[in-house]
Amino acid sequence: MSPASRILGTARSSAAGLLAERHPGVRPPRDVRQTCVLMLVGLPAYGLLAYLAGDRMLSGAHEDAVGGLRALMVAAALVGVVLAALALPVRRGGNVLWRGAQVGAVAGLGVAPAGLYAAARLVDTPLLLAAVLVAVAAIVVNIALWSTEVRRWCGLGRS
Repeated sequence: MSPASRILGTARSSAAGLLAERHPGVRPPRDVRQTCVLMLVGLPAYGLLAYLAGDRMLSGAHEDAVGGLRALMVAAALVGVVLAALALPVRRGGNVLWRGAQVGAVAGLGVAPAGLYAAARLVDTPLLLAAVLVAVAAIVVNIALWSTEVRRWCGLGRS
Protein backbone atom coordinates (compact mmCIF):
# COMPACT_ATOMS: atom_id res chain seq x y z
CA MET A 1 0.00 0.00 0.00
CA SER A 2 1.43 3.35 -0.99
CA PRO A 3 1.83 6.16 1.55
CA ALA A 4 -0.63 8.35 -0.37
CA SER A 5 -3.38 5.72 -0.25
CA ARG A 6 -2.71 5.15 3.47
CA ILE A 7 -3.07 8.89 4.15
CA LEU A 8 -6.23 9.03 2.04
CA GLY A 9 -7.68 6.02 3.88
CA THR A 10 -6.91 7.63 7.23
CA ALA A 11 -8.54 10.87 6.14
CA ARG A 12 -11.66 8.99 5.00
CA SER A 13 -11.97 7.10 8.26
CA SER A 14 -11.49 10.33 10.23
CA ALA A 15 -14.20 12.07 8.21
CA ALA A 16 -16.48 9.07 8.66
CA GLY A 17 -15.84 9.22 12.40
CA LEU A 18 -16.92 12.86 12.49
CA LEU A 19 -20.19 12.01 10.77
CA ALA A 20 -20.76 8.68 12.53
CA GLU A 21 -23.87 8.23 14.59
CA ARG A 22 -23.03 8.40 18.29
CA HIS A 23 -26.24 6.75 19.47
CA PRO A 24 -27.09 3.97 16.99
CA GLY A 25 -30.71 2.88 17.17
CA VAL A 26 -31.70 5.64 19.61
CA ARG A 27 -34.07 8.37 18.50
CA PRO A 28 -32.74 11.85 19.33
CA PRO A 29 -34.61 13.82 22.00
CA ARG A 30 -37.22 16.32 20.86
CA ASP A 31 -34.95 19.30 21.63
CA VAL A 32 -32.28 17.93 19.30
CA ARG A 33 -34.76 17.31 16.49
CA GLN A 34 -36.24 20.79 16.88
CA THR A 35 -32.76 22.35 16.88
CA CYS A 36 -31.96 20.66 13.59
CA VAL A 37 -35.22 21.89 12.08
CA LEU A 38 -34.44 25.43 13.26
CA MET A 39 -31.00 25.22 11.65
CA LEU A 40 -32.58 24.17 8.36
CA VAL A 41 -35.33 26.80 8.58
CA GLY A 42 -32.70 29.52 9.00
CA LEU A 43 -31.32 28.84 5.51
CA PRO A 44 -34.07 30.73 3.62
CA ALA A 45 -33.69 33.73 5.94
CA TYR A 46 -29.95 33.94 5.31
CA GLY A 47 -30.55 33.30 1.61
CA LEU A 48 -33.07 36.15 1.43
CA LEU A 49 -30.63 38.52 3.13
CA ALA A 50 -27.84 37.48 0.74
CA TYR A 51 -30.15 37.91 -2.26
CA LEU A 52 -31.34 41.36 -1.20
CA ALA A 53 -27.78 42.50 -0.45
CA GLY A 54 -26.68 41.34 -3.90
CA ASP A 55 -29.69 42.97 -5.53
CA ARG A 56 -28.99 46.31 -3.84
CA MET A 57 -25.33 46.06 -4.76
CA LEU A 58 -26.14 45.49 -8.43
CA SER A 59 -28.93 48.06 -8.59
CA GLY A 60 -26.57 50.99 -8.18
CA ALA A 61 -25.87 51.50 -4.50
CA HIS A 62 -23.38 54.17 -3.44
CA GLU A 63 -19.75 53.25 -3.98
CA ASP A 64 -19.21 53.47 -0.23
CA ALA A 65 -21.83 50.78 0.40
CA VAL A 66 -20.86 48.29 -2.33
CA GLY A 67 -18.01 46.68 -0.39
CA GLY A 68 -20.15 46.21 2.70
CA LEU A 69 -23.02 44.77 0.68
CA ARG A 70 -20.69 42.33 -1.05
CA ALA A 71 -19.28 41.17 2.30
CA LEU A 72 -22.80 40.89 3.72
CA MET A 73 -23.95 38.86 0.73
CA VAL A 74 -21.06 36.39 1.02
CA ALA A 75 -21.25 36.10 4.82
CA ALA A 76 -25.02 35.55 4.86
CA ALA A 77 -24.83 32.87 2.18
CA LEU A 78 -21.93 31.10 3.90
CA VAL A 79 -23.52 31.10 7.35
CA GLY A 80 -26.83 29.82 5.99
CA VAL A 81 -25.20 26.98 4.08
CA VAL A 82 -22.93 26.02 7.00
CA LEU A 83 -25.80 25.90 9.48
CA ALA A 84 -27.95 23.82 7.14
CA ALA A 85 -25.06 21.45 6.39
CA LEU A 86 -24.27 20.94 10.07
CA ALA A 87 -27.86 20.13 11.07
CA LEU A 88 -27.47 16.40 10.34
CA PRO A 89 -24.25 15.93 12.35
CA VAL A 90 -25.93 17.65 15.31
CA ARG A 91 -28.83 15.23 15.01
CA ARG A 92 -26.39 12.33 14.96
CA GLY A 93 -24.66 13.60 18.08
CA GLY A 94 -21.25 14.58 16.71
CA ASN A 95 -19.38 16.67 19.27
CA VAL A 96 -16.82 18.27 16.95
CA LEU A 97 -19.33 19.25 14.29
CA TRP A 98 -21.77 20.46 16.96
CA ARG A 99 -19.03 22.86 18.05
CA GLY A 100 -18.69 23.90 14.41
CA ALA A 101 -22.43 24.56 14.29
CA GLN A 102 -22.07 26.75 17.37
CA VAL A 103 -19.32 28.74 15.66
CA GLY A 104 -21.53 29.12 12.58
CA ALA A 105 -24.44 30.28 14.73
CA VAL A 106 -22.24 32.88 16.44
CA ALA A 107 -21.13 34.06 13.00
CA GLY A 108 -24.83 34.37 12.18
CA LEU A 109 -25.16 36.69 15.15
CA GLY A 110 -22.55 38.88 13.47
CA VAL A 111 -24.32 38.84 10.10
CA ALA A 112 -27.57 40.17 11.59
CA PRO A 113 -26.23 43.53 12.84
CA ALA A 114 -24.25 43.93 9.62
CA GLY A 115 -27.50 43.55 7.69
CA LEU A 116 -29.28 45.99 9.99
CA TYR A 117 -26.47 48.51 9.56
CA ALA A 118 -26.52 48.17 5.76
CA ALA A 119 -30.30 48.58 5.71
CA ALA A 120 -30.08 51.69 7.86
CA ARG A 121 -27.39 53.23 5.65
CA LEU A 122 -29.35 52.56 2.47
CA VAL A 123 -32.78 53.28 4.01
CA ASP A 124 -34.03 50.00 2.56
CA THR A 125 -37.11 48.44 4.19
CA PRO A 126 -36.95 44.96 2.56
CA LEU A 127 -33.29 44.63 3.55
CA LEU A 128 -34.21 45.75 7.07
CA LEU A 129 -36.98 43.15 7.34
CA ALA A 130 -34.66 40.39 6.08
CA ALA A 131 -31.99 41.45 8.59
CA VAL A 132 -34.54 41.39 11.43
CA LEU A 133 -35.62 37.90 10.33
CA VAL A 134 -31.98 36.78 10.32
CA ALA A 135 -31.45 38.31 13.77
CA VAL A 136 -34.40 36.39 15.19
CA ALA A 137 -33.27 33.16 13.50
CA ALA A 138 -29.70 33.59 14.76
CA ILE A 139 -30.82 34.20 18.33
CA VAL A 140 -33.18 31.22 18.34
CA VAL A 141 -30.60 28.86 16.80
CA ASN A 142 -27.94 29.97 19.29
CA ILE A 143 -30.27 29.36 22.22
CA ALA A 144 -31.24 25.96 20.81
CA LEU A 145 -27.63 24.86 20.24
CA TRP A 146 -26.79 25.62 23.86
CA SER A 147 -29.82 23.84 25.38
CA THR A 148 -29.16 21.18 27.98
CA GLU A 149 -30.57 18.30 25.92
CA VAL A 150 -28.50 19.18 22.86
CA ARG A 151 -25.36 19.49 24.98
CA ARG A 152 -26.06 16.11 26.58
CA TRP A 153 -26.82 14.48 23.22
CA CYS A 154 -23.67 15.81 21.54
CA GLY A 155 -21.29 14.63 24.22
CA LEU A 156 -21.20 17.10 27.08
CA GLY A 157 -22.54 15.89 30.38
CA ARG A 158 -22.22 12.19 29.47
CA SER A 159 -20.43 10.03 31.96
